[in-house]
Amino acid sequence: MTSSPISARLSPNASFRLIVLAETVLKAGETARASLRRRTSGEMLAKAPRDYQTEIDVAVERIIVEEMTKAFPDYAIQGEEAVGNRTAGPDTPVIYIDPIDGTTNYAWGVPHFGMTIAIAEGGRLVTGVVYDAMQDELFSAERGGGAYLNGERIRCADVGDIENVLIGAGLPIPGQVKAVSEETYFEAIKRLMTNTAGVRRLGSAALSIAYVACGRLDGFFEDGLSIHDFGASALMVEEAGGIVTRFSGAEVDGRGDILAASKVLHPWLREGFRIKA
Repeated sequence: MTSSPISARLSPNASFRLIVLAETVLKAGETARASLRRRTSGEMLAKAPRDYQTEIDVAVERIIVEEMTKAFPDYAIQGEEAVGNRTAGPDTPVIYIDPIDGTTNYAWGVPHFGMTIAIAEGGRLVTGVVYDAMQDELFSAERGGGAYLNGERIRCADVGDIENVLIGAGLPIPGQVKAVSEETYFEAIKRLMTNTAGVRRLGSAALSIAYVACGRLDGFFEDGLSIHDFGASALMVEEAGGIVTRFSGAEVDGRGDILAASKVLHPWLREGFRIKA
């Protein structure tokens, strides 16, 4: 893993908050990376059907919560595993944590998962990091300050030829899709398979959306997500020149469906969800 200073992996104008988030997620990444292996069914907790938790989800979130509490003692904390969650007043900044985004991958020993921390103020995301511990790739963004990957400015791709775009999508479990009918959702995927260069289901929404921000994917959509999953990387897409909405085109709220894409591609992807409501 790289030993470059944290300042070299962020925007030249990175704030204290962003530096703390980056240092924390790199520290937590050491634990996740060292513990990757296939787990038995007895080592996993099913929080809901096909929604798993491992001991590393909890351990990593605990590391992050401890660091956030030290640096930002007055902030509210909302972690996906509810380790040390705390609330505060309506004007208090909120820290959102997903310690392992892609737990199914992680639990089966697949080395593709994201670790994400985001801060929101007044209901608006302002700072975020996503870390791929296996590739040592640190994605970061601050509102108005651009999006970065390991210190290099990133932008969404600007490909207008539908045959040459690559799209990421979630493959939902039963009951996960609520924004549209399941028939519409899978018709949208079929439309992509017929018209584009391909569809990829990578298993981590946080990383897939970050891939849109850096141009590896041209778009991504999934339903049944929460702000813990997509908050940081959605900010990255916006700062990289892309668009993030719900399937309908409405503003994204704290949970549910999300459609992230380059400005040139987003309208075409939205059309896919009008096949049958």
